[in-house]
Amino acid sequence: KNIMLKNILDACGGAIGFWTVGYAFAYGGADSSKLTFIGNADFALINIHDGASLIGWFFQFAFAATAATIVAGTVAERC
Repeated sequence: KNIMLKNILDACGGAIGFWTVGYAFAYGGADSSKLTFIGNADFALINIHDGASLIGWFFQFAFAATAATIVAGTVAERC
């Protein structure tokens, strides 16, 4: 019943998932000659070295983590 622990675990799991595949699916592989549905490069931030890209990753992760905690909060209210 500890909601804060669930939110922290959601954020940690979301960070690992977004770091490994989420950012790459959303923003990796911006090659216009290959029309793909999802990104196909930069998995686990392998080619991301500059600060601006890391700040962009953290900004987008915040939205992903917020979505996870909103769902966890609504489920907690039902139980």
